[in-house]
Amino acid sequence: MLLKLIAAIIMLIDHIGYYFFRWLPNDLYFTFRSIGRLAFPIFAYYIALGYRRTGHLWRYFLRLLGFAVISEVIIRRGHELAAIHTSGTNILFTFAAALGFISGWTLLTNSWRDRVARLELLTNAGRENNDPNYYQIKFTPGDVSLHPALGMLLGIAAMIVSLAAVIYLKSDYGIYGVLTVFAFHLVLTSNKDEEDLSVLLNKSLLAITMLNIGTLITYHFILGMPGEFSYYQLLSILSVFIIFSSNAGKQTLFGSKPAAWKRYSLYAFYPLHIFILCLIVYLIRIC
Repeated sequence: MLLKLIAAIIMLIDHIGYYFFRWLPNDLYFTFRSIGRLAFPIFAYYIALGYRRTGHLWRYFLRLLGFAVISEVIIRRGHELAAIHTSGTNILFTFAAALGFISGWTLLTNSWRDRVARLELLTNAGRENNDPNYYQIKFTPGDVSLHPALGMLLGIAAMIVSLAAVIYLKSDYGIYGVLTVFAFHLVLTSNKDEEDLSVLLNKSLLAITMLNIGTLITYHFILGMPGEFSYYQLLSILSVFIIFSSNAGKQTLFGSKPAAWKRYSLYAFYPLHIFILCLIVYLIRIC
């Protein structure tokens, strides 16, 4: 919960810079916005961790989608008050799409991985019994049991639909946001020893660095769209150290599950703090 609080404070600083840019000195504006780059990867990490731990993926997805819709209504009303015109949608739509993308990846990579396990009786001492009889059971890693061709087809379709959704909705961080969540997912699932934070840190640092540099090259030099990805977004790489090298990160990874009101409080804080900032902007404008 402490890590979420840190991320929420960083996000608030970022949004103060965004909504009050008219009244802030350039240096202070840039400072606020630069600090704010650290917030998004922390939230993206939480989504990847939530996917890994949830026992009800559909509930998780629908909850995110529901909060995304409610938040969009509140944020748009706030933007109307502050006379801010945006064509995109909020970050929760990106996070919901990320769940769809990871689900598609799981179908794609696990649907063909049927395995056969051998069960043998043991003696009371725990040693193998010399009884030649044994039992075989079929199981599928990742709890995915589909015909391989169908699983791969559905997996690819889910990944494409997820990316198409963020493009169509113009949700915050777009494809880059989905891939950030996915990068953390790959790190968490590839690490056999979760308690080795140094391994998680190094893998995440490599993944997030490659993603940011790759995105920068793609937008600036391949697509010729420099406005879609700022150089100072590279500062988001530093968030990896906050996630995996602090006591807050350790509590998140190994601590007990927080109470429901604590988990959902951030969903409420996200649109409400934006609305309040917009309301202050409105009051300043009319005075």
